[in-house]
Order: sequence, then C-alpha cells, then structure tokens
Amino acid sequence: MEVTLLNFGATIQAIRVPTESGVVDAVLGYANLGDYLRDDFYMGATVGRVANRIAAARFWIDDNAFSVDPNETQTGNCLHGGRNGFHRRFWQMRSLQNEAAVQCSYVSPDGESGFPGKLEVTVKYQIVTDYSLVIDYKATTDSDTVVNLANHAYFNLDKQQQSIDSHDIQIEADQFTPVDGKKIPSGEIREVEATNFDLRRRTAMRTTSSEDGQRRQYDHNFVLKNGDGMLRRVATLSSPQSGLTMHLHTTQAGLQLYTGDYLSDPFRPRAGLCLEAQGFPDAPNQPAFPSTRLAPGDVYQQRTIYEFVPGKPYS
Repeated sequence: MEVTLLNFGATIQAIRVPTESGVVDAVLGYANLGDYLRDDFYMGATVGRVANRIAAARFWIDDNAFSVDPNETQTGNCLHGGRNGFHRRFWQMRSLQNEAAVQCSYVSPDGESGFPGKLEVTVKYQIVTDYSLVIDYKATTDSDTVVNLANHAYFNLDKQQQSIDSHDIQIEADQFTPVDGKKIPSGEIREVEATNFDLRRRTAMRTTSSEDGQRRQYDHNFVLKNGDGMLRRVATLSSPQSGLTMHLHTTQAGLQLYTGDYLSDPFRPRAGLCLEAQGFPDAPNQPAFPSTRLAPGDVYQQRTIYEFVPGKPYS
C-alpha cells in the first residue's frame, strides 16, 4: 500500500491499495496544489480546531463566551474550524524512517479563528501491516480551549463506478444524534431501530428504503459504543464490484457519515463518502455530549485506523 500526503492541511491525497484486479486509489484527491487552494470540500484534510459544526459560531467556557468564524454563511455556524481552519494551514512534516511514518505538526496561536489558547498539534500517519493506515492525533494547550480533530477523506473503493451508490456500508451504532434544518443537534440521542439510520447490518447505499427507492443520503453523527475510549472497529465500507473492503477502527465516540451529495466539479455528487471519526457536532454547546474541552496539563489523543482488505468481487 502507498499513501501520499501533503503538508497543506496535513492532507491525504491518495491511498493506493494493491488488489487482484490492479491498484485501487481508495480516496478522492486533486492533481495539483492550485485545486487544493481553491477547494471547498475539505478534500482529505485534517479538520480543526473543532471538526463539524458549532451552532451560531459561538460557545462558552465557564463564564467566558467565544465567537469563532461563521464560515457556513447560510446558517451562521462555524464548520470545521472556520474558513482558515487547520485544512488551510501549512503543517511541518518529518519522516519517521524507523516507523514507516510521517508526522505533521502545527501550532495554532491563541485567538486563531476566535478559539482560545495556543494549541500544539501533531498528526502521525503510519502504515502498519500491508494494508492499514494508522492516524494518531495529539494536542496540548496553554489555556482552556475546545478541540475535536478528524480526517475528511472521501472514500470510493471502486472509482470505475464513479459513485458510492455501488457500495455497501455497516456502522456499529445503536444511536444517532438528530439535527435541525441547520444541521445542529437537538441534544437528543435517538435509537436507530426502525429508521434509515439503522446500518448495523451490511446495507446497500443505493436506496433509502424499499418503499421509495431513493439514495441513502446522510450528513449525520452516529453514536459509537466507544464511551471508554478503547480502539474498536466501528464501520465497514465495501465495494462488491472491486472486492475491496475498508474497516474503520477508532477510539472516538462519534462517526460522521457524509455521503458527498454536495460535491461538484471536478467531482460529481456522491463520488465519495466521508467517515469522520470525531467528537459529537456542537459538543461545546451540548453539556450532555462527550466533552471536547481541553485544559492545560491534559493531552488530547485519539487514534483512527483505515484497514483495507482486498478480495474478490461479489454480488
């Protein structure tokens, strides 16, 4: 397996996996830096300081209110850290030769995009075994802040199909967090039973239900069984046509599934889907959700693994 990384956004540009039918590049990516500089889709990037949405681009730490970049203009929310979040920053990169790894580092100054505290961040990408990419995130701060990091790769395990509608998905989650029209959680944690969010068995992406025959469309957070922070396999994505499967393992409590419905040129809608292992959306404003707060002396750490399993095509 070969992984191509960029220092712009600590970005995954390509993951090339050998299969019986040839090498499959499992993620979407641009061919040149100019396209990344113009990108509006967070293509393969590390997103932060807070991944996902913060309602009205505002939150409190104790009695202190903080206003951050409302870059989602139609809603006034802050999305993925703002327009100049971590996905728009040039990171320091160094190779860890004895580990088959690359470490990306970035120092976010106090007040950047409105977030408090100087945050020192590292993201280490490492290939372990022949077909697994391990991502280790670490962050420390000099002042109370919030942090929620994730990778925003768009996966397509068979680009000859040009759409993730040909894929199957399974997510090990009994619950999800419903959202309003601005994609902000209500605070409720709802059971997936008897809903379109029940993906606990292998499910084809091509229909929403047997009644209406529509595509499955998601931009939602699934509540994982990871309250103890242990590393677990939480999702499986597979392509019957290529035979390639990806298992996602994470220590995170949430998994945002986004089906890429708003992708546009040079891609088409649903050319890839995101499986973003992270904290819950709007967690800084939702006291019942797992906390994204980080204090001086504490260390934010999480691990996510993309494990690829080549196999024979199936139907």
